[in-house]
This record gives sequence, structure tokens and C-alpha cells, in this order.
Amino acid sequence: MLKPILPDIDLSSFESIYNAYFPVLYNYVVTIVKDRTEAEDIVSDVFLKLWEEKDNIAIRTSVKAYLFKSSYNQSINVLKRKKVHERYENYFQHLALLAEADPDYPLSQLIEKELTGILTKTIEKLPQQCRVIFNMSRNDGLTHEEIAQQLGVSVNTVHMQIRRALKKLRVELRDFLPLLLLYISTAGRLP
Repeated sequence: MLKPILPDIDLSSFESIYNAYFPVLYNYVVTIVKDRTEAEDIVSDVFLKLWEEKDNIAIRTSVKAYLFKSSYNQSINVLKRKKVHERYENYFQHLALLAEADPDYPLSQLIEKELTGILTKTIEKLPQQCRVIFNMSRNDGLTHEEIAQQLGVSVNTVHMQIRRALKKLRVELRDFLPLLLLYISTAGRLP
């Protein structure tokens, strides 16, 4: 098992690493994502993760190699998300055009069904306790106190699980924002 090599790094040392590698990583990431703002965000996220997890990261080679590999992986993830986003955006723009051409086209029903399916699958991915608490809150309309009492947990646990669920949902559903916006603009309401 590898042991972390950065646990004793101080802010000054970290700043030195940041100043030495940020420009070269930024230029590298720009060549991958072809977007300067996105590249800056990616490299900043890589350094943020390095700082936040410095006590746990086990680097097999060097800090430089770790930073380049992390930047590359993060860039590829961003490109994949963009591809999914573009695919959904194109698909639903096509549906919107069909709806404009034929007022009887059931666009809002299709979008609602799609959104409901995506949301259901995302909720199913939540850890069991988190999912149960989230569903009791959102589907059953129970208060945090009622949920805590029924499950025999603290109200604070319920708050934390709801917060955890919402955070995961925001992350998982970020690629479907165009779909949600299209649905709101065509139907005027949420499912």
C-alpha cells in the first residue's frame, strides 16, 4: 500500500507547486478542451483536489506526473459531459421543432416522461438510507421531524441525508439542464 507523500506540505510549498505547474497545465488542458475558461476551471479543480486531499493522495510517480494525469482525466470527463449535453440538446431541439410544426405533438408529455425516468434512475442510485429519507420528504411530504421519528434517527441525520441527496442529484442531473429548460419553456411547469 502506498502512503501519502504530501501530508506535511505547507501552504508555501503548495503555492510553489501551483506557481510552477499551473501555466504549463493550463496550456496542456487548452489543447485538449479548446476552451480557455474551461481549461482554467479544470486546472483550478485539480489543484483544489490536490490541496484538499493532500493527506490521502498516494502518488506513484511524481507530483508533476500526478498533476498532468489528473488534468488529462478531468479534461476527458468534461469533454464526455459536453458530448452528452450536446446530444440531449440536439435531440430536444429537434423535438421542439416538431412541436412548433405540429401543435398537437405531445412534446410536453415526452419531455415529462423523459425527465421523470432520468430523475427516478438518479434517485435509485442514492445510498439506501439517503434514498428512503429523500423519498419520504419529497414523495410522502413528511417533515424532517416526522421522518426522524418514523426511522428512529436524529433530525440532524435527516437534514444531512437530504442535503447529500440534493448534492448528488445536482451533480448527476447537470447534463440534463437543457432538457429541463426546454420543458419549462414549453409546458410552463415541472413534473
